[in-house]
Amino acid sequence: MKKKPSQAVLLTVAPFLARVLIRLTASTMRMTYVNFGAYREMLAGGRQIILAFWHGRLLMMPYSYPGRSITILVSQSKDGELVARTVAGFGIESVRGSSSKGWLGGVKGLLKAVRSGRDVAITPDGPRGPGMKAQMGAIQIARTTGLPIIPMTFSASKKKTFRSWDSFILPYPFSRGVFICAEPIRVERDAGAAQMEEARKRLEETLRRITAEADSYF
Repeated sequence: MKKKPSQAVLLTVAPFLARVLIRLTASTMRMTYVNFGAYREMLAGGRQIILAFWHGRLLMMPYSYPGRSITILVSQSKDGELVARTVAGFGIESVRGSSSKGWLGGVKGLLKAVRSGRDVAITPDGPRGPGMKAQMGAIQIARTTGLPIIPMTFSASKKKTFRSWDSFILPYPFSRGVFICAEPIRVERDAGAAQMEEARKRLEETLRRITAEADSYF
């Protein structure tokens, strides 16, 4: 089905404006990176990773990744299309799928990206929530690939928090930003249901902890 002219214009203009907003905001901010040493060393050494962060902290995440190439899982919705087109401007590839629709295709896309040597990123609570409630997707990818999950978060000293399901944040220009990275979470290839659930809980608890730390950092 062809897109309506108004929809086509939106899908062209909105991602461009979003990239301009992100770049201009980032250029005015003073960023702090916490616990990034081991993370940077892994990427510099060519070790692949799974980057995991809450959906509401998505906006500035291109500035958390110092690696060479990464693919992110986004939903098959219109919002997902906007996200995919926006991050493409930062050199980030996307595969489409979600826990509610197209999950198998999304998994296959991420696995293909891993096999080609790319890192992958996933929002464990996306695309529809509940917010800050980790689903099993990142754990399944980690179990299949053997890659470590790197929990990541972002916050700012001054920001707008929207009343959306994910409490999406928009940092204000000239504010201070902080990225916080946690220790890797690993899932053994032979992990059973109980071990996978334990890893899921650990990911959720870790992301909640570092997000609270980031929000109170300033």
